[in-house]
Amino acid sequence: MLRSKKELELEVQKVPLYQKPKVELEQYVTDASIVAELVWLAYMRQEVTDSRVLDLGCGTGRFSIAAALAGALQVVCLDIDTEAIAQVRDYVKQIGLDTIIDLVVSDATRPPLRPVFDVAFQNPPFGIQSRRGIDIDFLRSATELSRIVYTIHKAETRDYVLRKLQEMGCTADVVGVRIINIPPMYRHHYKRLHKVSVVLIRASRS
Repeated sequence: MLRSKKELELEVQKVPLYQKPKVELEQYVTDASIVAELVWLAYMRQEVTDSRVLDLGCGTGRFSIAAALAGALQVVCLDIDTEAIAQVRDYVKQIGLDTIIDLVVSDATRPPLRPVFDVAFQNPPFGIQSRRGIDIDFLRSATELSRIVYTIHKAETRDYVLRKLQEMGCTADVVGVRIINIPPMYRHHYKRLHKVSVVLIRASRS
């Protein structure tokens, strides 16, 4: 059982980075500190242990692995990228979490799942390289499938996202404002480190 948020963060840091990141999918690895913060918050609120967890747009599986380590009963790790899913499959088998984490290749905006989840975690594309509005489509999927959603959005979209959540029949609170650090991964990256201000939001169906 986990002893601290720092312990969880150290485990998340071990998750391998993207082997073949795709700019059109806005594949950036979520900071281990942010993943640990959100999963630890849900853990302390008794929303993860023995629960069914959904990781939408799971990427390298950081949220999925953190939730499994926090005692989730089942985790569904869903992503449209078959190569990313294959990478997660190899790693969770290596660390012995393959009996808890199920892998699904699918579009997160049209997931072939039933609304049986207790909590969902996501860091959706912001609609910069991908299509505009995809973050809200991810959010709609998450709120339809799960009772509770932890989600990450650009800070300047805070009021818009909260309004959309209200329209979806959810109550929502900002649980943090953080900086995501993006290393140079693609050709258009010219800074040694690109910093993006984000809000961390917890939403629940009313």
